[in-house]
Amino acid sequence: MSTNVMTSDTLFDYFHERVEHAKHHQTVPISENTTLYLASLLAERARTDRPAPQETTLVELHLRAAHSPPGEQARTYRELGDRALYVLGYFSESLDRSTVSPGYYADMGTAAYHRADSVFKQWFSDAFGPVFQELAAHFHECVELIEEVRGKPTEDPDDMVKLYERWLLTGSEKYAQRLRANGILVPARKVES
Repeated sequence: MSTNVMTSDTLFDYFHERVEHAKHHQTVPISENTTLYLASLLAERARTDRPAPQETTLVELHLRAAHSPPGEQARTYRELGDRALYVLGYFSESLDRSTVSPGYYADMGTAAYHRADSVFKQWFSDAFGPVFQELAAHFHECVELIEEVRGKPTEDPDDMVKLYERWLLTGSEKYAQRLRANGILVPARKVES
């Protein structure tokens, strides 16, 4: 019996390899800088010595950001986007027991990255280049990329209702393709720009 063991020098290297692989497998149109950002985000969130976040909800983060000076605003909108992306990519099942939907997380994350991009460009000489713009424009694809990095098992093919509900909430083309592969007609969703 042979096993494949993946070796990396650092946690960042491990996630960078996985994100690169998933990016090419799914053909997600993001730059190398955004790929590095995602690898860094995953490595940072995997650390056990991180302090616990002060705010418990996305709306609390949004309220703090909306009433802060530019530096804190940029940092907080970035955290809001990162948290929404990470939860959807790694822990979306936890939202099944929540009063908020995956769609809410996706909307908040997308809006937060748009806002972070705007604040950084206005006040900090575009310090992150296209990173936040790409994360906002390709939020759903980045969630799916992180799901692949996680190695998330696909839904039970017999549970098409749950898969359909996920598609309704997220609009994910990946879910639509799985539904179509199981003989369920799913209309194409209009992509907003």
